[in-house]
Amino acid sequence: MTTTTYTPREYKANDYSGLRGLHGITDEQIEVHLKLYNGYVNRTNALLAKVAKMANEGLHADSSYQELKRRAGWEWNGMRLHEYYFDNLGAGAGPLAATNAFADAVTAQFGSVDAWKADLMGVAKMPGVGWAITYHDAKNGQIWNQWINQHEVGHPSGATALLVLDVWEHAFSVYRKPTDRPAYLEDFFANVRWDVVGKRLG
Repeated sequence: MTTTTYTPREYKANDYSGLRGLHGITDEQIEVHLKLYNGYVNRTNALLAKVAKMANEGLHADSSYQELKRRAGWEWNGMRLHEYYFDNLGAGAGPLAATNAFADAVTAQFGSVDAWKADLMGVAKMPGVGWAITYHDAKNGQIWNQWINQHEVGHPSGATALLVLDVWEHAFSVYRKPTDRPAYLEDFFANVRWDVVGKRLG
């Protein structure tokens, strides 16, 4: 039996205590959402520690080890997608400037910023819960909007997430009804930090 001494690095939750005073999205909603995010961070660390212990004991063929490995993508992506989401939000966010690199990129791909937004809104209003994400492929410059209904399923390999929109009901259920998703989407767009989104283009 081969043993290892693998030690995973611990993740620390980002400090989003300053994410208050958003347009529409209430402070209470953000507080509840951040508790969920912190849960993903804690479960990611616990899962990675348990998997490492089992690996160090040579239990790679154990069914529990294998199921934890399958679960890891759900927890880790749940953590990281929420970080993308919270990072691209901020109080006092202004409109997308024509000089922003993101505006240039989506205009080249969709013909206009409005056309890109209409396409993303169409994705975000699809039935079900999940994520609506604008991706960029640095290899050929392609930009597109994609639906992700499971944290760990459907992400295009190697693509960069530019704008991440949480459309699970937990993102707005504190201050809006589940049927009020379109109004939440408008709240979201009123709070997007376009400077952060533009920098993600690299």
